[in-house]
Amino acid sequence: MATVPDTMRSLVTRKYGFPTVWEVADMPVPTIVDPKQLLIKVHAAGIATGDALLTSGTTKYILGDVKMPHKIGIEAAGTVVKVGSDVTKFRPGDAVYAFAIGRPAEMFAEAGFCSEYCVARENLVIHKPANVEFADVANLANVVTAIQTIEMGLRHMRANGVAGGLEGKTVFVSGGLSATGSVAIQVLKNVYGVGKLITTVSTPKVPLVGKYLPGLVDQIVDYTKFKKLTDAIPAGSVDLVYNTQWDVVGMFPLLKRDTGVVASIKSVPTPALMRAGMLPPLPFFVYWFAALAQWWYAWKLRGTNIKHEFHSGNIGVRDDLERAGELVARGLVRSVTRVVKLEDIEAVRAEAQKVATGKGGVGKLVIKIV
Repeated sequence: MATVPDTMRSLVTRKYGFPTVWEVADMPVPTIVDPKQLLIKVHAAGIATGDALLTSGTTKYILGDVKMPHKIGIEAAGTVVKVGSDVTKFRPGDAVYAFAIGRPAEMFAEAGFCSEYCVARENLVIHKPANVEFADVANLANVVTAIQTIEMGLRHMRANGVAGGLEGKTVFVSGGLSATGSVAIQVLKNVYGVGKLITTVSTPKVPLVGKYLPGLVDQIVDYTKFKKLTDAIPAGSVDLVYNTQWDVVGMFPLLKRDTGVVASIKSVPTPALMRAGMLPPLPFFVYWFAALAQWWYAWKLRGTNIKHEFHSGNIGVRDDLERAGELVARGLVRSVTRVVKLEDIEAVRAEAQKVATGKGGVGKLVIKIV
């Protein structure tokens, strides 16, 4: 059995702020405290928007304070070092992908997956495909989310009377070179056989779409050159919108008025979804705001049969997690990543700042530990 040190290098923040205040620090190596947990030596870790939000302090008035210093990161790929007594699917030496948060969400559970070691629950761990590098699998959560969100969209389309699947359909994905958008495009085209795929990027990224997503995008829209999306895409021409941006209302006019569907991963969730374990219990006014947002969406969609629903990816759905791993293993989804080393803190800060602002980055930010 591998010798585990007492301390490890971790990406942390000691105070609320942008990623410019993040640092690498020595922290105690976590220990297994539940028989269904695994200790993993991390090779690569993914950084998500949620990491930047939590450490910025934006959510503290709703979710409460985080314990400082706060270890950053909720998904990683690495090698199993130790297993709890009730773990049955994994053993030391296994190469795995792991996620930190299941349902109900434990937003302040000790995670810190952007560290040399992390502890994960067995139900949120999957074997890494043998033909994929550790850094390239550290975005698997977005593959799970894409599968679940697309399936949700299909259910709404069928409820609107649209027969069959997405073959031959027109789909719009916002933010095509984001960590989420780039994955969704691959799943939609390579798995669901979408007929026409349209996406948006900024001017510098237009030539990069063909590089990172060759042959998958049928129409690229430079959103900086159009005041409204309907100036570039005919109104009422889209069957499904896979939304990755907060301006979801601006995408409503693109959809077919009788059958269109918005499957969103970035809009306001319903109070019911919040209470169903997506988030820990929240102040009453948050649920009121969420309900008001649903009324606003309904008002903007009045006179149409367009359906809109937000989805929060649930990595704890085992079938979806395993399906995501299979898609990656088969080469149907290849993560678009930018990789920096943990010890290069200035590069980590610079790239994480792009995650925080949603500007300038291409694909998933992955921190290389080993």
